[in-house]
Amino acid sequence: MKNNALPLLFLILFSCIGYHQANAQIYIGLHGGVTLPQDFYADSRMSDNEWMFTQGHQRKAGAGRGWSAGIDVSYAMPFHTNLEAVFVGDYMQSGVSDDVQEYYKISYAHRFSQCPRYEMKLPRFRNIPLLLGVRYRFPLTKTIYLYGEALGGINLRFISPWSITYADANWPYIDRVDDMQYNNMKLYTYGNAHTYALRVGGGFMVKDLVTIGFGLNLFGPAPLTWDQEETVRYDIYGTVKENRTNNHVDYYDIKPVMINVSVGFRLKAFSGARQVQDW
Repeated sequence: MKNNALPLLFLILFSCIGYHQANAQIYIGLHGGVTLPQDFYADSRMSDNEWMFTQGHQRKAGAGRGWSAGIDVSYAMPFHTNLEAVFVGDYMQSGVSDDVQEYYKISYAHRFSQCPRYEMKLPRFRNIPLLLGVRYRFPLTKTIYLYGEALGGINLRFISPWSITYADANWPYIDRVDDMQYNNMKLYTYGNAHTYALRVGGGFMVKDLVTIGFGLNLFGPAPLTWDQEETVRYDIYGTVKENRTNNHVDYYDIKPVMINVSVGFRLKAFSGARQVQDW
C-alpha cells in the first residue's frame, strides 16, 4: 500500500497544474511633444544685470519651453497583458526663456548698436534620457486605457556654445581718426554631463496604437563648466594686432526638472504564444 501511495500523490499533484496560452507582445512606438522646464531650471530672475551664464545666479538656468521626440519599446507581460516592461529613449531640446532672450536683445543690442556687424547665439539645452521601467494599463472601455508608468535610467546633458561676435570700422573708439578696424569674438564652450534620470507619468492609450501622455522628469544635478575664449583683433593702418584670452569656469550644479506632454503612435512588432504555468 505504501508503495502505491507515492505515485498516487504525484499524480494528484500534477493533475492540479494546468497550462494555458498567453500572448507575449512587443510594441515599438514613436512620440513627440513639448517640454516645460520647472523650478530652478526655468528660473531666470535677474539682479545686477547678471544671469546664469555670467555667474549671476546659483543653480538658475533660465531654460525655456522646448520640444521632444523619442522612441519607446514595450513588452506586454504574458502573465498579465496590462502590465508592460518599457524602454524609452528621448531627445529634449529647449532654448533660453523669453525674458532672457529679451534681456540680451535689449541690453546687448543697445550696447553694440553702433556695430553694423553684430551676432549673438544663445545656448540651447539638450537632454537625452535613456529609461527602463514598467507601465500598467487600466481598461476604461474596450478600446481606451488609462495608464501609469514609472521609469529610471541615465540622462546625457549637452549645452550648445554661446557666442558673441561684433566688428566695426572704429568702435569702440568713436572719436579716433586713424581708421582702426576692430573685431571681437567671445565663445563659451560647455562641458557635457551624465546623471541619473527619473520619470513618473501617465495618460491615455487608444486601441493599443495611440498614446496621449505626460511625465514629470527629474534629472540629477551636475556642475556646469565651460571654457571661455575671447579674441580681439585690431587693424590700424594695416598693422594687425591680436589678443587672445582663455579661461575655465566651474559653476554651481544645475538640476533639470521638466514636464513633457507628448502624443505617440505604436505598432505591434511581435506577438507570440507562450505556455504559462498556472497552479
